[in-house]
Amino acid sequence: MKFFVKGTPVPKGSAKAFYNKHLGRAQVVQDNAERQKPWASAIHYTAQQAGCRPIHGAVRVELAFHMPRLKGHFRANGDVKGNAPVHHTKKPDSDKLTRCVFDALTGVAWLDDSQVADYSMRKFYSDTPGVEIEVVELAEKW
Repeated sequence: MKFFVKGTPVPKGSAKAFYNKHLGRAQVVQDNAERQKPWASAIHYTAQQAGCRPIHGAVRVELAFHMPRLKGHFRANGDVKGNAPVHHTKKPDSDKLTRCVFDALTGVAWLDDSQVADYSMRKFYSDTPGVEIEVVELAEKW
């Protein structure tokens, strides 16, 4: 299954734990939840629309994050400068981008993201922000 999700990729936030005396227990929250939830929903919805069904075995995932270009990458006429970088080496971190996608695909492309036995990830600048996702069921025998 292969599909593209439009939009600026958003990372999974860092987990913050604190003791909630009103609940009488520890509580864990994501520091990026407000931005991350709509992006995760878009991934989930696009996967459903693409016909994803949960795979029960091992999977391989290929991710290509198309990050939006910065204003400094363009000339005054709108063309991309010749010395503009191709690879995105700034934040957000690739592992947090990947975690967000894996969590969003749980229940749609697989039952649990622990089924991801192999994955590759690329992060580069693009004029069309989003993420290309390919999910492939792995054979039981090599």
